Amino acid sequence: MTECYAILPRENKVSSKNAGLTICAINYLPKALVLFETFRQWHPNDDFYIVLVDRKDETILVDRPGLHLIWVENLGVPQFPQHAFAFDIIELSTNVKPAALKLLLQTYDVALYIDPDVKIYACLTPVFDALQTASVVVTPHTNLPVVDGNKPDDVDLLRFGAFNLGFVGVSRCEEGNRFLDWWSDRCLSFGFYEPQLGLAVDQKWVDLAPAFFPSLGILHDPGLNVAFWNLHERELTRGPEGWLVNGQYPLRFIHFSSFDANRPDVIAHKQSRFAPGTRPDFQALAEDYARQLHDEGSDIFVGRRYGFDYFEDGTYITPALRRFYAGLRERFADVADPFNSNGKVMAFARKHGLLVRGNAASKRHTFQDVGKYKGPIRLIHVLLRCALRMLGPNRYYILMRYLGHISSLRNQVEMFGDV
Repeated sequence: MTECYAILPRENKVSSKNAGLTICAINYLPKALVLFETFRQWHPNDDFYIVLVDRKDETILVDRPGLHLIWVENLGVPQFPQHAFAFDIIELSTNVKPAALKLLLQTYDVALYIDPDVKIYACLTPVFDALQTASVVVTPHTNLPVVDGNKPDDVDLLRFGAFNLGFVGVSRCEEGNRFLDWWSDRCLSFGFYEPQLGLAVDQKWVDLAPAFFPSLGILHDPGLNVAFWNLHERELTRGPEGWLVNGQYPLRFIHFSSFDANRPDVIAHKQSRFAPGTRPDFQALAEDYARQLHDEGSDIFVGRRYGFDYFEDGTYITPALRRFYAGLRERFADVADPFNSNGKVMAFARKHGLLVRGNAASKRHTFQDVGKYKGPIRLIHVLLRCALRMLGPNRYYILMRYLGHISSLRNQVEMFGDV
């Protein structure tokens, strides 16, 4: 269970019962500011918080009425340095979400978490109304099933989760607090992005939540959380009073996930359903969003490196090192600061060749990158055919199941013996 010891950086006088929250690294700050400005446009009397998941930088100053910055280490998450080392930037940002929400609910009646790459287009009244009786509200990725040979589809959602946790609202009540305690414990213990093992950071856990928390509400309003994963069921049109979804539902917010501000005609790099330029309704809003990001300084911040990707001396922490450390955390239990460049974790990394020459950072890959590795993939297939002939079908099948298990580096740590 996560306990929050931090004190909110705000006056004791509370002017609102509701608060919004987003979480991001410094390079995403322009996106978070677009979210903040559009949130305040529709909810001018509500407070808003940005939790910065990065090393503290005193030069980062944002002075806007109603906006408060909290550095992630001030959330009061126990054993924070160990979590910051074990999880990558996406994992850590999502896994501290319950702790941040719980902190806000010490002061506010309702707290909304919204991903930084969201823009608000209308009042979120239906959300706040639902939280009058619900302890938690979430939105499904889609309201209609789809298996059409494109990504993402129903099969993908079995891997990544039925609900999109780029948005969640929680009310201050006994069940809401129990939900956050449960969710936080699962995130900080198992919040890895390993869909091959059924883990998808904070998100997949909430598939279980309706069974455990009967007052959880599922919001099917098509105007909420419009994104690449549900555009097959949602058309956008401009009405006399604003944008509409499917001609009748007010567009409340778009989640610009996997969005490239330099290519607003490309809906998202993580989908294959819509070719560039085939959704002019979405593209018109995407182009406007890209301009807002530019105005907030996205070109300046985009190249900012993530502070927790490096040891204290600037040595890059490879993804492989993170996973092996996560699998060996009990053996590193005596290490208070794994980022210490003269410490036990660095010595382990050097001993086992887990650092890279030139200190080059690893690139995050998507399914679309597979085509870049056709040669190596063909070689792997040749080796697999040889293994099949050598082992026979039964033992080969067992081998593949074992390889699926150890596809998580956390399940390979026995090869290191004692640390």
